[in-house]
Amino acid sequence: MTEIHQDTEGAANEPGSRQAGLLETLRPVLVFVALAAVLAAIAYYFVIEHGLRRYYVAFLMWTPGLAVFAGARLGFISLNTLGWRWPAGRWIILAYLLPVLYGLIAYAIIWGGGFGGLLDAKFIQEVSYFLGLDGWSEAATIAFGVVMFGTVGMIWHMATALGEEIGWRGYLTPTLLKVWSFPLASLAVGLLWATWHVPIIFFTSYNAGPSALEVQMVNYTVMTVGLSFIMTYLRLRSESLWPAVVLHAAHNIYVLTIMQPMTIQYRETWRYASEFGFILPVVILLFGLIFWRKAVREGITGNSGITKA
Repeated sequence: MTEIHQDTEGAANEPGSRQAGLLETLRPVLVFVALAAVLAAIAYYFVIEHGLRRYYVAFLMWTPGLAVFAGARLGFISLNTLGWRWPAGRWIILAYLLPVLYGLIAYAIIWGGGFGGLLDAKFIQEVSYFLGLDGWSEAATIAFGVVMFGTVGMIWHMATALGEEIGWRGYLTPTLLKVWSFPLASLAVGLLWATWHVPIIFFTSYNAGPSALEVQMVNYTVMTVGLSFIMTYLRLRSESLWPAVVLHAAHNIYVLTIMQPMTIQYRETWRYASEFGFILPVVILLFGLIFWRKAVREGITGNSGITKA
């Protein structure tokens, strides 16, 4: 334990020093945000003009990471603090399984409550075509598809998620935690993350349909804030950005590639299902609050003077 001595002169200067430290920390953050905005604008041109094609979306997802590298090149950002090291295996396993858990809880409510049906025949046909499984039974097609998407599919999804997470959890989250508390830093990153998605939600088909896009955006923001709380915890406890990358990739696989496509869409399903209905975002937000509580219990509350045990 570090011994603390009271210094009246230091205490008198503390507000000014704290403000100077805040400005020193936030200045490169603003540079990062500006660079990410410029790069995203370029990527959005291709995504909006030419559609949600794989390589344009990959470019878009890499704009936060590219902004970090550009900021480092300009001398504003250090790449030594991004959390490159591979963490203990338990953090990777937890990150991989969390989307399966919160996804199953959310979709059990959706399917069980009659807000959406199970199982969409179109999903089975698409999996069969994509994997070349002609003649396979429905159960075998689904089982094999889940295994392939959840293993081999992780390679592509981690490659694209890495681009985002270098920015959000590699650089931005630990930087903001130098001056802000766990909840404030998590909230700020979650809101910025949602804002970064605004053009793709409002100007492409990456949504639940053209109705009530403002409501869909609110639901999506609730989800990103909840995920941000979870990922802040993982980033601090593992001291690595890789759990966030794995969670992001597993979310895109199990929620976007499996659970949502297999859901039969009724007239009002869009209000409840997917990232744009309210059920999944609320479930994820509750998970985020649980991890915030864990952070408080374990003493990793950000700029509160308490550090990780």
